[in-house]
Amino acid sequence: MDHKEFDSRTHLGFLCDCLSREVKNAVNRGLKEESGTNNTPKNGWLLAFFVRQTKPIFQSELENIFHLPKSTLADMIQLLEKEELIKKVPFEEDGRKKQIVVTDKGREINLITEAQIMEVEDCMTKNISDEEIEMVVTVLEKMQQNVRSYKSYITIKKED
Repeated sequence: MDHKEFDSRTHLGFLCDCLSREVKNAVNRGLKEESGTNNTPKNGWLLAFFVRQTKPIFQSELENIFHLPKSTLADMIQLLEKEELIKKVPFEEDGRKKQIVVTDKGREINLITEAQIMEVEDCMTKNISDEEIEMVVTVLEKMQQNVRSYKSYITIKKED
């Protein structure tokens, strides 16, 4: 393959990556302005997950749910604890286990985060019809499935 072929192509992966970074940056700017915290969208999704749980949550279960390495999740949880958005408390049925509980401050920040995400998504989809949005979602989901199957026979060892 020559450079001309590469250069003449629209690189969708690059566009998706750029859009993702723009969305994250926009949400971060809004969160910093609205809440004064250093909560990131990724931490916001984790906090939102915690807020919605009706059963006790344990850190050990999260790796499979979020498909993130243990160390990354531990860092995220540590930051949420430091910001006093969650706390770990002994589990009633087994005091050796610690369950994750969202604090009142965490619930408040979650509402601000969700509002900020909605605001950015509304801005992002301005002047785009519902039909166009449905088409984008359909295409992106198909692309995601295609990429997941790319060399799926190769397993990559996760960081512990």
